Amino acid sequence: MTTASTEMRDLPTLRIKAINSASESVGSIHDDAKAREMGYRGGLVPGVTIMGYMSRLMYENFAGAWTEGGTFHGLLRRPVYEGDEVTVEAVASARDSEGQIAVEIKVIDPDGNVCARANATCRAESEAQA
Repeated sequence: MTTASTEMRDLPTLRIKAINSASESVGSIHDDAKAREMGYRGGLVPGVTIMGYMSRLMYENFAGAWTEGGTFHGLLRRPVYEGDEVTVEAVASARDSEGQIAVEIKVIDPDGNVCARANATCRAESEAQA
């Protein structure tokens, strides 16, 4: 039986300059002209890119423990634009009785808005990871 832990710790923060890898997708929400036509200030950075920023944080902190058996559930909430410096923050729970760690991740834009959230889990390989 898994017991919930109330002990939490912050993971190292990432600061990333957002890149719109789909800016040349003419007529899509990632294209500046089309996005402006739809009321946005410019083309949106693809959601898969934002999820990648959160995944990077997991990989940098847990490596194989996460890629070989972890989980990830993300939700996009607000647009991220080319050139925005976003902050990726995460808080990890202490290792539970089965060795699992739960991580809450968020991507924050320069105005302090939470643009994406995710919950991830992985098995801790050591106390240092817990």
